[in-house]
Amino acid sequence: MDFFERSRIGWHAAWYGVLGVTALTVAALGSAPPPDRLTAVAALAAAALAYAVLGRKLLGDDDDRPRARVRFAMYAAAVTGCLVVLSVALSPGIALPPLFVFFPQVWAMAPRWWAIGAVVVTPAALGLVDVAQRGWDQAAVPDAVATAFLQSAAAVVLGLWITGLVRESEERASLLAELTATRAELAAAEHARGVHAERERLAGEIHDTLAQGFLSIVALAQAAHDGQTHQRLDLIEATARANLAEARAIVAAHTPPDLAAGLSPHRLVGALERLAARTTATDGTAVELDLPGVLPPLTSEAEVVLLRAAQEGLGNARRHGAAARVVLALAVDVEGVELTVTDDGTGLAAPPTSTNTGYGLAAMAARAAQVGGSAVLEQRTGGGAGCVLRVRVPA
Repeated sequence: MDFFERSRIGWHAAWYGVLGVTALTVAALGSAPPPDRLTAVAALAAAALAYAVLGRKLLGDDDDRPRARVRFAMYAAAVTGCLVVLSVALSPGIALPPLFVFFPQVWAMAPRWWAIGAVVVTPAALGLVDVAQRGWDQAAVPDAVATAFLQSAAAVVLGLWITGLVRESEERASLLAELTATRAELAAAEHARGVHAERERLAGEIHDTLAQGFLSIVALAQAAHDGQTHQRLDLIEATARANLAEARAIVAAHTPPDLAAGLSPHRLVGALERLAARTTATDGTAVELDLPGVLPPLTSEAEVVLLRAAQEGLGNARRHGAAARVVLALAVDVEGVELTVTDDGTGLAAPPTSTNTGYGLAAMAARAAQVGGSAVLEQRTGGGAGCVLRVRVPA
């Protein structure tokens, strides 16, 4: 709702009020003949009727069609005529109080140039009445012109200033509404992005931990049918407990249990050693370690990236490459730490691309990119078949 719409009741009260007060003033003029006073009151009543029929519909109406402009012209002409009759019946000074409300009205009812026309024509008409009543002498004309000019100039300047303020206020309100809507959209987009990121995190964690553990449990359960049932059940129980610990860590967004069990700065090395031992015990894959004695300080996020990459690499070597031997190595250089997982499996059936790397490598690359690192899966060259997974993180 705009300014003029909110103040509609005030406009009605102001117009009817000033006409009523002027009518009471006219009725109380004992110096004027009764017919002249009656004519003046009738002119004021006609101005009130013109407002009730035409003016009320024009207030706050943004319709700029020809019909609305014709309605405004009729209303302005009717009010000007009523004020002219009032001036002729008594004097132009009696018409001044209604002008104080009529001039603001026209700015609220019509476009800028139509309003300027009304506030110029009405004082000019009243000036002509004043000159006619004073006998068209040389002193009356300059006074009437000056009075009409001052009235018109004041009405134009004040009208342009006030309507400019109103327009600026409405533009600011519109901008504020757009800003509020934009902030709401940004908040919704940020929430959606956060939800998507959390889903990606959970998917990656589950893929690298729980899924690998369940595959080991299935393999152990199948092997239990071939003998050594007691040993296999112990391994199944240990793997299930490890999976349970991983699940609790994922839900709570805590550090992976293998990392949490160690102490910095050696906890990553210890986690990889435990992972290698567990893989050998559960899957029968021989895992050799080539780990440095000292690692540079790494962030918790970088350590998680390397541990998850090792889990994914060992799982892929067993599940996709049918590897019997895997070498898990860490190398330190000036740029950071690089993890390599080298297997002797069947290798890649085709060069890795964005369509055949599977979810695991894509999630691993995304996780590494979050800490400023990278992840690449390559076909092993020289020294047998197999694959090499390289994951690098900055130190």
